[in-house]
Order: sequence, then C-alpha cells, then structure tokens
Amino acid sequence: MNAVVNALRSIGLAALLTLPAAPALAQGALTPEQLTLRVERLTELSQRTESKLGNVQAQLKQLSEDMSRLSRLIDNRAMLEMIQLVDNLSEEISQLNGAIEQQGFDIDEIKKRQRELYLDIDRRLRDLESGAMAAAPSQPITVPQVATTPSVETPAASQTTQSSTPAPAPAPPPEPAASSSQTTTASISATPSVTQSEEKAAYQAAFDTLKEGRYKKAKTELKAFLGKFPNSSYAGNAQYWLGEAHYVTRNFDQGITEFQKVLETYPNSNKVPDAMLKLGYTFYELKQFPQAKQILQDLRQRYPKSTASRLAAKRLDRIRKEGY
Repeated sequence: MNAVVNALRSIGLAALLTLPAAPALAQGALTPEQLTLRVERLTELSQRTESKLGNVQAQLKQLSEDMSRLSRLIDNRAMLEMIQLVDNLSEEISQLNGAIEQQGFDIDEIKKRQRELYLDIDRRLRDLESGAMAAAPSQPITVPQVATTPSVETPAASQTTQSSTPAPAPAPPPEPAASSSQTTTASISATPSVTQSEEKAAYQAAFDTLKEGRYKKAKTELKAFLGKFPNSSYAGNAQYWLGEAHYVTRNFDQGITEFQKVLETYPNSNKVPDAMLKLGYTFYELKQFPQAKQILQDLRQRYPKSTASRLAAKRLDRIRKEGY
C-alpha cells in the first residue's frame, strides 16, 4: 500500500513540474519573481496532493481493518456451526450407543433363558434315565396364590375340586372297541399305532418350535396339542412346556396358571417337580418371596432326591442371602 502511495505522489509531482514548462518555453526566460511565485504554487499543489494522498491512505487502512474484522467474523461463525454440528453428532452417537447396549442386554437375557431351557431339558432326560423321579404323592399340592389376586379360599377350592374330580393320568389314547365282527385284527392294531404316531409328531413339532425360540408359535401349537390330545402320554410334558414358554417370555402370571395345571391335571407326570420348581422361580421373579419359599420348600419335602430339589435348595439359599 505504501508503494502505491509513493508512486501516486511521484506521478503528481512530475505532472505539476511539467505543466508550467510550456508557457515558460513559449515566453522565454522568467524573472526571479516569477520563478519564486511558480515554486510557491508548486509547493502548495504538492502539499494538497500529499494531504489527499494521506486521506486515501487512511481510508485504505480503514478498509483493510474492516476486511480483517469481517474475515474474523466469518471464521468465528463457521467455527460455531462446526462446534454445533459436532455436538449434535455426539448426542446421536450417545443415543445409538444406548440403544445398542439395550439390545445387547435383551439378547443376553434371551440367550440366558434359552440356555436355561436347554439345561432343563438335559436335566429331565438324566432324571428319566436314572429313575430319580419319585411317584407323585397322593396329597394334593397347594400352590400359593399371587399377591395381586386376593383369594383366600382358592387353595381349598382347588383341593375340593381335585378330590371330587380326579385328574386323568397321562396314558396312551384308548384303543377302539373290538365288538364289531366286521373289524379285522389288522385294523384294530393299526389304529392306535397311527394315533400315537400322530400324537408324537404333533408334540415333537411344537417342542421343536419352542427350542428354536419361536415362543408365540410354540404357545399356539402346544395349546392345539392339548386340545386335540388331552389324554396323550405327552400331555403332561406339553402342559409344562406351555408354562415354560410363558416363563421365558416373562409372562409370569400366565406362567403360574399353566404350571399349576401340571400339578392339578397331571399329578402323575414326571414334570410335577419341575413345574413346582418353575413356580418357585416365577414367584421369585415377581418378588413374591413368601410364595416362592413355600412352593420350593414343599418341593424339597416331596421330591428330596430329584435334581429339581437341589435347584430349589440353591434358590432358597439365594433368597435367604438376599434377606427375604
């Protein structure tokens, strides 16, 4: 900028010096007074030019400062927008992390319950092979009532119902009568075989659906099986797994209802100890600890040698350590 001002100053002086040269050459030599007058005029013009150049220089300086200030404002605004964008992205990332953690927790819970389900299956198979399961006692099992359902007379009513109408023991479907003379021996022996095969296929299909974790469909298939084959040798198992499906999906109130049906409708089933164990677990999940302790202690008294009894002891110890 200073170089521009100096150049303008030089050009102005040169122009001032050259302007009076033509009249001087035309008129000849000037007197000393005329030369002095011209020098004074040139000096005055030079001072005016320097003053104008100074004003121009000041304006240029002010303009430069304004441009610098504007540049800083633009940079600050861009920085603020960038900071705001980073904050928004950080908030979205935090929300996504929270959602991922929740999904991970849900997946872990599902895996845990599936693992418990498979371990439960293996335990029952071992119990069946070793003959650890004892026969169901003749005394009816009293299931504690859920705290949210005030009903004092329900256990007594349940016992009265059981004593007046004994539950059917699980047994294969009855064979067709052989009184008709037109019924051949082959047809008599074939009908139960086909029925048992159909029962087994229906039960296995529902059980496979449950193992695959498709609990909603498994509930539907198990209910359909119990409706179609109420006296099947698989009915007690199907009723237990229906309760298990509700337990795994945390539908605890309905789970209690289904497990209780195992005790009331299939008292001779080898699933009775397991149903009592899961009733205790369900009451524990509902934080109804007195009911949980009652059913688990009853289980230990009735089936002391079973695996379910050992698991009941562990859960009772856990309840005790938790201060309930």
